[in-house]
Amino acid sequence: MKDFVIVGSGFSALISYYFLKKFNIQTISSNNINYNLNNFKSRKNLNTNKFFSTKSESKGNFIYYKNRSFKIHDRLSFGGNTNLWGGFIDIQEVPKKTLSHFKEDQIRFEKLNLNTNGYKSNVDSLRQLRDSKNRILNSSKFINDILPGYVDSIKINKDSISIKFYNQKNNQYDFLDTKKLIIAVSFPQLIDLLFRSELINEAKFLTLEDYLHQFKLSFSQNLNTDNNSNFIIKYDLFRALKHYLGYQESIDRLLIKIPMYINQIFYNKKIKGELKIDLKNKKISEVDNLNSFGDSIHYCNLKIDNLGINEYINNISKNIIGVSMPFVQQSKPGPISNDIINNFCKKIL
Repeated sequence: MKDFVIVGSGFSALISYYFLKKFNIQTISSNNINYNLNNFKSRKNLNTNKFFSTKSESKGNFIYYKNRSFKIHDRLSFGGNTNLWGGFIDIQEVPKKTLSHFKEDQIRFEKLNLNTNGYKSNVDSLRQLRDSKNRILNSSKFINDILPGYVDSIKINKDSISIKFYNQKNNQYDFLDTKKLIIAVSFPQLIDLLFRSELINEAKFLTLEDYLHQFKLSFSQNLNTDNNSNFIIKYDLFRALKHYLGYQESIDRLLIKIPMYINQIFYNKKIKGELKIDLKNKKISEVDNLNSFGDSIHYCNLKIDNLGINEYINNISKNIIGVSMPFVQQSKPGPISNDIINNFCKKIL
């Protein structure tokens, strides 16, 4: 029996791995699904791929009915969203002792400077996570011995959790018991897992939170913030194209001064996205036609029929701990990576 099993391999899984690797642990993560499990449905409207990123297809039990302005993302690949993220973190918002784990793996906290790396922010403590080769951090490169597999369902025992998963190494279902289960998967995969485990039998509504988010074209190096409570990241033209295409390698040497910039603005205004879940027909649909939701990919604080997901899971078993974005309540606009770290530390340490 394992002490901990981590399901997922994105940033929240990496944080879990760093703090728990001294125990008897196992990380399970799917590296794409090229086979049909339980008649899974392809969900093209949840796919999140960029030109240079590892290609991944969303598959699961539920089909999502929503407008294009209501964005829900899902990636079944090693590294999750770190395959295409910006790697930003506000180091002022996390305890210094937690940052030492990154430094052990030669992961740096690159200070933003428009003249040296093409970025600028109105928050001086904002950094970009980079590996020893100066690439934006991809969490899968730092989690050792990932077992390639897809968790089908979990069974709650008195003092343990039994995990049924499809083992991609030998193409068959296997079972694994653990004292504690760490869930580090996306919102769609979480709902699918609860459904297959018969732990979400009566739900009708799902709600998520996000901060209002927007990209704006600018022709000035100045941030020109009208509201100091908003969080702004400025990209020069080449860094904006780099992130749009999902290119994770460094282009610091490319500093051609063209007076054209993109401001990524996280407004200090929370918005809610509400979804209706139809368990019988395996459909999840948008309730209100919002102008925009999920643009930041930081939607979090999941509630099931108005009950917070952490309380919901705790009522099922105290041996299940959620650490990914659905389980995080973001404290302020901007990157959510620091909130993910603090959420983990609050629950585990």
